[in-house]
Amino acid sequence: MTEHVAIPSMTDAPFAVPPDIVLDLPAPPSVNRTRRVDWKGKKQITAFTNVADAYVLAAKGRSNSPLRLVKIPRFELIITLSENHTKIDLDNGLKALIDYLRRIGLIEDDSPKHMRRLVVEWGRAPFGCRVTVKPVPLTCIGDVLLNAEARS
Repeated sequence: MTEHVAIPSMTDAPFAVPPDIVLDLPAPPSVNRTRRVDWKGKKQITAFTNVADAYVLAAKGRSNSPLRLVKIPRFELIITLSENHTKIDLDNGLKALIDYLRRIGLIEDDSPKHMRRLVVEWGRAPFGCRVTVKPVPLTCIGDVLLNAEARS
């Protein structure tokens, strides 16, 4: 009698991919305003951070919270801004927004090692900005080893 060996699936660890994280935030301030040497820009980034913190706290309190305490090693970001909530250029709020995602521990950083793709678009975002963090699956044993090395 021959014994059957189970072949691991790409949906099994360490290749399994966690679900997407979707977070609704206020529209970020323009980098043009936050990088000036003045107090008005500082106040705008502080105001954005305070409101965003309240949204994140509310999301953590929901029974089906989109947030986990695990940083995703490789990801892509899809950022949707609402034209009804902001008039900044599409790319002008990215710095403040990505820095905020790092600050709350949702992403490790935005280096090529971690952020593999960035999509920014106009569309529907109930509070001004919708961020979707999509984990990028590990596709080969080399990725698994690199990921393990990065964690140690």
